[in-house]
Amino acid sequence: MNPEAITWDAVIVGTGMGGATLGYALAKSGWRVLFVERGLDLHSPQGEGIRDRFVEDRPGFQKLSEEEQERQTAFGGRSIDRVTDAASGRESFRPYIGCGTGGSSALYGMVLERLFPSDFARPAAAPDRGAAAQWPISYEELRPWYEAAERLYRVRGGDDPLRPGEAAALLPPPPFSAEGASLVDSLLTQGVHPYRVHTACEERRGCLTCQGHLCGADCKNDAARICLIPAVNDHGATLMTECTAMAVEADRTAVHQLVCAWRGQRVVVRSKIFVVAAGALLTPVLLLNSQSACWPNGVANDSGLVGCNLMRHAIDLSVLTKAPRLRADRLTKEIAFNDFYVNGSEKLGSVQSFGVAMPLGYLRNRPGVNLWRWLGPFAPWFWKRYAQQPIFGAILEDSPSPDNRIESRGEIAGSGRYHLSVRYRLSDADLERRRRFRSVVGRVLAPFKPIRVWGTSDRPAFGHVCGTCRFGTDPASSVLDPWNRAHGLSNLFVVDASFFPTSGGINPALTIAANALRVAYHLQTTT
Repeated sequence: MNPEAITWDAVIVGTGMGGATLGYALAKSGWRVLFVERGLDLHSPQGEGIRDRFVEDRPGFQKLSEEEQERQTAFGGRSIDRVTDAASGRESFRPYIGCGTGGSSALYGMVLERLFPSDFARPAAAPDRGAAAQWPISYEELRPWYEAAERLYRVRGGDDPLRPGEAAALLPPPPFSAEGASLVDSLLTQGVHPYRVHTACEERRGCLTCQGHLCGADCKNDAARICLIPAVNDHGATLMTECTAMAVEADRTAVHQLVCAWRGQRVVVRSKIFVVAAGALLTPVLLLNSQSACWPNGVANDSGLVGCNLMRHAIDLSVLTKAPRLRADRLTKEIAFNDFYVNGSEKLGSVQSFGVAMPLGYLRNRPGVNLWRWLGPFAPWFWKRYAQQPIFGAILEDSPSPDNRIESRGEIAGSGRYHLSVRYRLSDADLERRRRFRSVVGRVLAPFKPIRVWGTSDRPAFGHVCGTCRFGTDPASSVLDPWNRAHGLSNLFVVDASFFPTSGGINPALTIAANALRVAYHLQTTT
């Protein structure tokens, strides 16, 4: 293959929910599509040994050299970049996001839920929101694409009593487990409205949920399985893995080429359309790195907002110590309720099953200060005591702020790795909403004696990161237009979670996929 010899119809950087879904739709309609993926082909035979488990759960992982740990982490579909918390100056860490075919969807817990109409109709009640944080499209405009994405990803689930009639496109879910049914009955007595959470998961005997790691049983309907592989195998798309997009080269009106580093070679690819979907951390890095006389501050950055308004949700995880223990050999993500999504005059968020505790090997082998290593011989006892207790996650919408951002433009460290500096802090208004959310959720879960174990605003989990290239109608306050096209550039689009103007209080994956189908249809009908 000589990718430089072809003028492609679409070159897509990234193969996660946005890039793979859009590329599949275009390839299916006959477009010549090239996928550029920085990570590994996670469906190749060499990666088969790191499925069905966390890489840290392998015996002897902690004793491996740092280079070998990074190699295994990459085969596990995870990023080996480093992130420094610029606000605190803490030692750098690896963000818990995907890198490889399927992007972060290769690791996700398969929950695919819609945002609420209220997310599109008005801003959340947090006082630091303004008109710039408005969605330029309505829920009704996205509704048919939500349905199309649910069908495409074979989403199963029940009807949310608070959103009747919104589950028409879903496949029927499996029945609740006996333990899950008991939890549902108890929640009903607390006055909330639980339902079967919507998951892109096939019914397979012995399904282990695979939250946070690759699936080896073909249960998980991720972006690679559903879109990328069919685009390549059935519709003629081309995939280049281990290929790092280095710079977007553009004049003031259009992108002309993408410069890549592919297995030690410099490769320049040309296309009619360029789509960036490298994730909300690395998409802005690529654009900011793409400086020229035409774009001295980075491509598409006339507004100065590329990399700003980073959001990632504030997620609290609670172990229900007095709930029925869950079986390890079946899907443990069963329940959701949205009674506090809009709570009076303010937006809070959703509550969902998270699953069960991570394996002890994983917990012990995590870097940094580690309670599980400190516990020594007592660790197995504590872990067994709580290992099969259900964990619920409360997902709080966080507010966009230009102060929360990718602060440095990233430096390539060796073979396509980045060291990023990220500044992120919850606003005072968000902290107060989190306090109220904890209070109302705590009252509902009180019969199960919950123990809050951690929250993602305090650890390196960036699985829901979004907002760093938001879309809108005003070029002065947004990076993209309502069709996800960069303001001022006729052929550059961004379709990962970077485009979100607000984070909502729910997993972003389905909204990313639905919007990618919307943008693909727009491209098919206008170009």
